[in-house]
Amino acid sequence: MTDPKRIRVLMQNAQNRNEDGLARLCLRRIFELGGADHPDPLVRRLWQAVTAYEETLRLKFGRAKRETRVRKKIETKGPLAALADWATAKDVTPGFIAVIDAGMAEFTGEYIVLEYADSFDDEVVQAARARLEGFGVALPKGWRSRLT
Repeated sequence: MTDPKRIRVLMQNAQNRNEDGLARLCLRRIFELGGADHPDPLVRRLWQAVTAYEETLRLKFGRAKRETRVRKKIETKGPLAALADWATAKDVTPGFIAVIDAGMAEFTGEYIVLEYADSFDDEVVQAARARLEGFGVALPKGWRSRLT
């Protein structure tokens, strides 16, 4: 399925029937569709993370909510700088908490930093790793730190 509206209907039906596994798969699919039109895999993953955050807000508030500050940061600073800022921020972002609470840590900016560690400075990679480990998140498969 590639239409988020139809996926949301399926997800709602699954939730109504207590089919939590199917509802979770629907939510994951909506996240995956974010950024599907971007040819750069890192940028695609970034937009998946933005979609994940916005979708968790939709579920929380019952209506669509675009995260304009996040989108503006990506537009003005660029995708790499936005991801680096999130990973090194003193406090965790609301998006990070929302996506972790949804049980899909692979859609956080910190996780994406580790997936594309060679694109970031060592301090950014270390901060992303520390944050994920601090929340008990398993690191990406096959990921090996160049710092340890």
